[in-house]
Amino acid sequence: MPAQRSRTSGWRRCLQQLVDHKGSLQIALAPNGEAGHDFIWRAKLISTTENEIFVEMPTAAGEPLPLEKGVQLLGIIAIGQNRWMFRTECLGSKSFRSHSKDGIGLNLQMPTAVERCQRRRDYRISTDTLALPTVSSWPLLDPRSVVLPERMCQMRMERFINGDSSPSAMQKDDCMPDVGPAFDATIVNIGGGGIGLQVPSGEASGVGRHRLHWLKFPLLGTTGPELCVTAKLMHWHLEAGGTTYLGMMFDFSYNPSHKRFVTQQITRTVAIQQREQFLAA
Repeated sequence: MPAQRSRTSGWRRCLQQLVDHKGSLQIALAPNGEAGHDFIWRAKLISTTENEIFVEMPTAAGEPLPLEKGVQLLGIIAIGQNRWMFRTECLGSKSFRSHSKDGIGLNLQMPTAVERCQRRRDYRISTDTLALPTVSSWPLLDPRSVVLPERMCQMRMERFINGDSSPSAMQKDDCMPDVGPAFDATIVNIGGGGIGLQVPSGEASGVGRHRLHWLKFPLLGTTGPELCVTAKLMHWHLEAGGTTYLGMMFDFSYNPSHKRFVTQQITRTVAIQQREQFLAA
């Protein structure tokens, strides 16, 4: 029992440390046993109580991402190279005011147990595993050239949603902007209007020389067309193990209408995942 209390107080101290430093909790929809891709959202920690964790509402391309009361989530506490995961539940949303800022936050159930991930780059514990999606990225040489490819991306997605499964609706490489050589990365978090990528060792040579990038990535649990979006590199750093972390912000400067489309597609797929989870329960 003393050892159990010690482990519990350890992760609670880490959680409070994040609150004190205005850090973020990472959350994901709890896997339902179906193959797919799991997005991890960064949500700023506001406060904790004995029974609840209060975080800012996660966002999709800068817009609030509605999570329904009762949906099952995975919470992730990440400090340095250490990572803990736990199951939790959304208890509902409520408004808050902090530093003259009004917002909407989520109440999450405080877990009774937390499990430490054994490997630095794994999102795996004894009960759950997150499958992080892979993104294809290209340095963008001419940002003006994204307008047509983004519109083609929207057209393909809308045709797929309307039930068109013809080859022309599903093709992926019909139109590209003016880009450099591609590299693959893993999406490790989304939030605040941006995206965090992890690039394997040896694949990140020269990525810091280009400010704008063209990204293609799959949406949650769908076999449809990939989502295409322009992103601006804000910061990057080397990580343990030789990987490189890229912090990017979605950029809609050359096609402002694309922001609404990107937001709609991300929120739509999250709504589908929530509905499937409730049906399975």
